[in-house]
Amino acid sequence: MKEGRPLGAILLVGALVFYGLMGVVSGLILISDPSGAGMGFTSDIRDKIPFQSFLPVGLFLLTVFGMAPLLLAYGALTKRALIFERVSEVSGHHWSWTGGMLLVASLVVWLAVEGSLIGLDFAATYMTVGLGMIVFLALVLPSTRRFYRRS
Repeated sequence: MKEGRPLGAILLVGALVFYGLMGVVSGLILISDPSGAGMGFTSDIRDKIPFQSFLPVGLFLLTVFGMAPLLLAYGALTKRALIFERVSEVSGHHWSWTGGMLLVASLVVWLAVEGSLIGLDFAATYMTVGLGMIVFLALVLPSTRRFYRRS
């Protein structure tokens, strides 16, 4: 009998979609206004980052925390191999599950860098941490791990 999609997998897809949409919106805001003012960043915050503008940050958010989670959500929903079959073979889990773990690891590194440069006391940071925790918890649920384990 075929196992149905567990609640953790549904939660994972939903969290990844929301995470991705937040990343796309945040990235586009910083790309369209590299001063950071559109996101509420002041010039003293901009002076603390190693770039002259928030454009590189916007591009990073758009790709790594925007498009990547949307791709992962698609993979987690459809379980298609796409071009990532080798990742699934090596990890023993569907590539979207492995990519989700890498996304969480990227978030931890991102937060460490952000915290050291400008601090972490921003509403968007709290929301991102919360979403990252939901993604991580959905990934480590035993039913989710079983569902994405490579057969």
